[in-house]
Amino acid sequence: MSYGVHAEANLLPMTSQVGRYRVLDPLGQGATAVVYLAQDLTGQRVALKVLNPMAASQPHMRSCFQLEYRTLARLRHPGILRVIDSGEANGRLFIAMELIEGGTLEQFLQRANAIGEVAAIDIARQVAEALDYLHGTGHVHRDVKTSNVLLGSAGRAVLFDFGTVYNIHEPADNAQGIYGTPAFLAPEQIEGEEPLDGRADLYSLGIVLYLMVAGRRPFYGSREEVLDAHLKQEPPPPSEFGWVSPELEKVILKALAKPREERFESGEAFALALRGVEVETETPKPRLATRLRSWLQDTVRPE
Repeated sequence: MSYGVHAEANLLPMTSQVGRYRVLDPLGQGATAVVYLAQDLTGQRVALKVLNPMAASQPHMRSCFQLEYRTLARLRHPGILRVIDSGEANGRLFIAMELIEGGTLEQFLQRANAIGEVAAIDIARQVAEALDYLHGTGHVHRDVKTSNVLLGSAGRAVLFDFGTVYNIHEPADNAQGIYGTPAFLAPEQIEGEEPLDGRADLYSLGIVLYLMVAGRRPFYGSREEVLDAHLKQEPPPPSEFGWVSPELEKVILKALAKPREERFESGEAFALALRGVEVETETPKPRLATRLRSWLQDTVRPE
């Protein structure tokens, strides 16, 4: 199980105590924080997110970390990671979260590449429903991507890492700049278009869905090239890289429309469209000898 990419820097010694939590094992590390498997005084196991010292020394990063907890503490949805506690101990800011016994969608895709349309639709639908709930509270995630979706037991998909969450009703509290991961960014996030709304997250989810069914993202290149592609290039249909049911392809390309008014208007609408997709099996091509005989019959006429 992992909540991010593994790294050695900034790791606490095992059995360290952070508040009432004893660190057991690192689960993963991002740019600003490390997530540990930890245990509280009652024996309950949690995922403990600890801000690293460099990030904690920056007032803006501390503010974002605290905003993440305050936001999650108000959210109650099965598709959003539940937080339990937050605080500061020994100079370390931490958030205690529910422990999901599973890995990230990114890790699964690294092993399986594409995962099949039925599973991809189910995962994307769950995330769309979670986003619909989140957007209804006045927040935009801003970093929806495969490494921020956990796959738990019974097929549960859970959105996490709200470190870049945006409050629609208090935009002044959100520093300017490009937030999120270039490969998944909506055009309006790149342009700094205000006010940002939930359709930016739905574009990112469209990229996630594209990746799940095609085994690749629509755009590759340097950071600048990828950002430019999100702004100016139409995504190649995912069916260029393998079989994709026509109805599902329409849903994906609608989610990836450049003008946000042409995308799904809400997570609910996105989820509803996914529920209505009829998965089709690719019709096997006839054997070469059969195709050749058919071609000869159609082209060779008796005199």
